[in-house]
Amino acid sequence: MKNVFVLAEHRREKLRDTTWDAIAAGRDLAGKLGAELTVLLLGSNVDPLAEQLAKECPKVLAVDDPKLEQFNSEAFIKVLVALLKDRGPYVLLMGSSNSIIDLAPGLSAFLDAAYAPDCVAFEVEDGRIMVLRQIYSYKVNALVSFQNAENVVATLRSGSFSFTPSGAVAGAIEKAPSPIATESLRKRFLKYVEAEKGDVDIASADIIVSIGRGIGDEPDMEMFQGLADAMGGVLACSRPIVDKGLLPKYQQVGTSGVEVKPKVYVALGISGAFQHLGGIKGNPLLIAVNKDAKAPIFRVAQYGIVGNLLDVVPALQEKIKELKG
Repeated sequence: MKNVFVLAEHRREKLRDTTWDAIAAGRDLAGKLGAELTVLLLGSNVDPLAEQLAKECPKVLAVDDPKLEQFNSEAFIKVLVALLKDRGPYVLLMGSSNSIIDLAPGLSAFLDAAYAPDCVAFEVEDGRIMVLRQIYSYKVNALVSFQNAENVVATLRSGSFSFTPSGAVAGAIEKAPSPIATESLRKRFLKYVEAEKGDVDIASADIIVSIGRGIGDEPDMEMFQGLADAMGGVLACSRPIVDKGLLPKYQQVGTSGVEVKPKVYVALGISGAFQHLGGIKGNPLLIAVNKDAKAPIFRVAQYGIVGNLLDVVPALQEKIKELKG
């Protein structure tokens, strides 16, 4: 592979976090391959975003067209096919979002490229790329290679790659003409429909106290909220808590809930099922409290306490208040 490309995602004139995840993965893969890293930026009036990207990437290739102001998979496919047709062999990396799910499979078909969704890591052996994917609901790690594939399109599992800003790169910005400037499109953007947001945003929280089935049938919710408040964090939960109506859906962590990427995660009465752990991204400090010493959560926790929550939680809260003075 001589080129590693990253597709920049943006919305309402702001780069999305998925872009930086993909750039982190691109840096790593380009280093292993000895390849050039280029960020592809599609949009309208993209100069400010291009300048922001150029501070972190050696090269930005931008296409500026009013038809690209809002995401449109039809338009993006046409532009990307035109951009990449003479730039192979390459790997094209994209983050994880609803837009990418709409774009990536069809794009790989139009490019006649191998497609690897939801990758968590990359390995290179004798110049050959292999991707690590978690399959069967995160139970199995599969190392996948591509037979006779000249080009590869890969999407990334959210939170699997950690971006560290440097701001020291003086990347080059190149503009490419839009291949759809005179074309009509079948798809068109209508409007944004904002997802319902609650009072608590667990997706952006650095500290999360999460409760599960082990808190019992008649839990003292104020006690758990008190611990979260004492730690300066937010309260979250596993699915059984939502099913009982104790907390709303937007506070559920897991593959069927919200993906989180905290620095500290305290799991109270949570067994550690893969559906829950699949929603915890990055590498947080994980502290588990459970009365079952054989609970799977203890296999992944850095610190574990085997005990009754009614004894442990008040003691933790009191100690935190004592340390804070």
